[in-house]
Amino acid sequence: MENVWQTISERINLTQIIVSIAVAVGAVVLWRLIRRAYTAAAQKSKKKATAVSSTAIDVVKAVYIIVVALLLLQMNGVNVGGMLTGLGIASAIVGLALQDMLRDILMGIRIVSDKFFDVGDVVCYEGRDAVVTSYNLRSTKLRGLDYPGEMTVCNRNITQIEKKNNTLLLNVPLSYEEDFRKVNDVLSAAAEEMTAIPGVKKAQYAGTQAFNDSSITYRIHLTVDMTKKWDVYRAALGLLQERLAENQITIPYPQLDVHTK
Repeated sequence: MENVWQTISERINLTQIIVSIAVAVGAVVLWRLIRRAYTAAAQKSKKKATAVSSTAIDVVKAVYIIVVALLLLQMNGVNVGGMLTGLGIASAIVGLALQDMLRDILMGIRIVSDKFFDVGDVVCYEGRDAVVTSYNLRSTKLRGLDYPGEMTVCNRNITQIEKKNNTLLLNVPLSYEEDFRKVNDVLSAAAEEMTAIPGVKKAQYAGTQAFNDSSITYRIHLTVDMTKKWDVYRAALGLLQERLAENQITIPYPQLDVHTK
């Protein structure tokens, strides 16, 4: 009789194992179908996957895994309710240990909800211009424009960041002795030529910007692809240097007159 009960007990345990495996496999298959349907819908609507949608999928995946894990534990006789109660104290301890990660996630939620930036935007972080290559709830990756390499920043360290627009201001200091009418003509023509520079969408001569101690500043507005900012800047300066030299317009430098008796 004992052998019969032992056999039944073994069959019950084996049945639980088989059912648990089947549920786990079914959960994996279901998740892959959900993810595939989401990808197909995104491609059909011709919208690229953004960090926001990627973050939403990660959150849904985490909740899905937790729900499946609790279901499997409950199926195998584990008192999930009692376990969750006991985890209350443990979670407080873990929370203290993982407070930096929690701060990253909270700041990540702010970045997403307040739309600090998006992938492809040019930002200024700690005085350096960079392109946002990716971001999620924990970290942000930046590719430098004026320095090589990619930088990963924990979201908790992003207390202030400046999103750059596509305007590049080109200030041209010239001598007071130059005929401003001639300067206006030369710089207007140079601005028109700058539209041929790769990365320049629009160029406009704005006119006189400021009267300085030893020079007059003239300004040109450039609308550019900010990922090519420094290439455009160098090319525009080179073109200006050529046109000023051709028209014999002097670029001033600091000078000091000393009078003696």
